Amino acid sequence: MRQLQLDIEPQLDARISDFSGPGWGHVIDAIRQLHAGLMNRFYVYGGAGTGKSHLLSAICDSYLDVGKSAIKVSLLELLDAPTEAITSLERYDLVALDDIEAICGVPHWQKAVFHLINYNNEVGGQLVFSSRFAPIELKLELPDLQSRLTQAVSVKVPTGSLYADRQILVSSVLGRRGIHIDQQIIDYLLLHGPQQASILLQTLEQLIQLLKGEKTKLSHATLRQIYALIDEYQ
Repeated sequence: MRQLQLDIEPQLDARISDFSGPGWGHVIDAIRQLHAGLMNRFYVYGGAGTGKSHLLSAICDSYLDVGKSAIKVSLLELLDAPTEAITSLERYDLVALDDIEAICGVPHWQKAVFHLINYNNEVGGQLVFSSRFAPIELKLELPDLQSRLTQAVSVKVPTGSLYADRQILVSSVLGRRGIHIDQQIIDYLLLHGPQQASILLQTLEQLIQLLKGEKTKLSHATLRQIYALIDEYQ
């Protein structure tokens, strides 16, 4: 059967250092084990917006840094493609499958993921999964796939309630992009903005766009826009 090519590349604007906060310690420990080859399947879960996709991108980046091949794919975006497309993922050392719950109720994609797991086991590849649900909570029609996912090392990601986690995430992202934002604005964002990692990053990006072209001393109009944007999450 002809192998279909996926036009998907890992998102590179994510680093493991983004998750250096104390609440992420157990997740980072598991990633170290993944790098050491002590596990071949890793499953992260948590509520919407808690940074799972960003984490998967960071894991892929950490593999690329050491000369290995890695790719992140959202199963939600892949559902409309033929299942044969998944064979394009077999050549990677690590495959990160985001939104695994998207294949609940889609038996043909469950079989495709099951076969990918079996292939990876044979060739010594590694798989990372993310979901809003713990493995045991997934309602899959294929019991063998449910069993494989339940056997993976699974960790729940933090909710973002720790100030230190949010502070380190924002500092890491701004630092590598060489962007400086007034500390008062950062403090206000961390105290009054969204707690979930991905929503916090979206808000930070909006702030960066608002501040583009602004002088060192911000106008009152810009400051009002900034605080209004952050206040939406209170």
